[in-house]
Amino acid sequence: MSDLLQTVDLFPHGKIAVIGDLMLDKYIFGQVERISPEAPIPVVSVRQERWALGGAANVAANISTLAGDAYLFGVLGNDAAQKTLFALAKQKGIEIDGIHVDTRKTTIQKIRVIGQNQQLLRIDYENTDYIEENINEMFLSQLSKIGKLAAIIVSDYAKGTISGKLMHELKLFSKANNIKLIIDPKPGHKDFYKDIHLVTPNLKEAQQMSGIVVSSQESLEKCGAKIMEELSCSVVITTGEKGMSVFQMNKKPVHIPTKTTEDFHVSGAGDTVVAAISMALISGATLIQAAEIANFAAGLKVRKVGTAPVYLDELKQAVSS
Repeated sequence: MSDLLQTVDLFPHGKIAVIGDLMLDKYIFGQVERISPEAPIPVVSVRQERWALGGAANVAANISTLAGDAYLFGVLGNDAAQKTLFALAKQKGIEIDGIHVDTRKTTIQKIRVIGQNQQLLRIDYENTDYIEENINEMFLSQLSKIGKLAAIIVSDYAKGTISGKLMHELKLFSKANNIKLIIDPKPGHKDFYKDIHLVTPNLKEAQQMSGIVVSSQESLEKCGAKIMEELSCSVVITTGEKGMSVFQMNKKPVHIPTKTTEDFHVSGAGDTVVAAISMALISGATLIQAAEIANFAAGLKVRKVGTAPVYLDELKQAVSS
């Protein structure tokens, strides 16, 4: 644990760029006391509304709250949601010069209605058309201006930002500049990710990427090994309440049990994991140590309702205790 704490102490001001699908999450909280006379649905009496950074923006938020320097890249529409997302990013101290505003796109929003602590409904606004190639060039130009960049996280939700061409350019850029390229993946884009540093699928994504149904530790190990071999990179599979499993070339897999309570709010947990692993790796941790630290961070996140980042002080307390 002392080694993990020493690593966490090195988190401040590590520079990480996050590129991917930007989202704005909105939560509407209320009380349910009756069923609508118009249809057999609950009537929610609104008590509170809250906005949060989502998708790739939530990864950047976690980098920032873990005391790193976050540089965010992506595309937003020219709408009210874009203005709210910009304001939230600035509050978190996230650098947003890499965000492009496109009048032809809609800012992705996920609106969740919650009554009596239960999610009743989700409404999505999104445009999943791939972005223009000239925007990719803008991303790379802006990336090259960041001095001492230690890692690039690709937060891929398959909403149009991450293409095969962009991934090819990011791989060339990261190798030329000795920068770790870490992917929070979408299975449909699996072929984009070969020869990167690390990929961090959840269990469902890992099964889809490998074609292996996981029903035991043996099948989990086959699943992770297949992804690792096909992509020629290390793999960390998050397995929900069971923790996470780490796969590295020429090493035995390591399974890390979860560090959480009975509370389990998974929204945004993958964003927290990839952010914490990346911060630990650029601070000198081994992948096993980074996964241990990320496991503590995930345990903190799932106790929080909705999309919410984990703070450095919280992480230090969790590791030390």
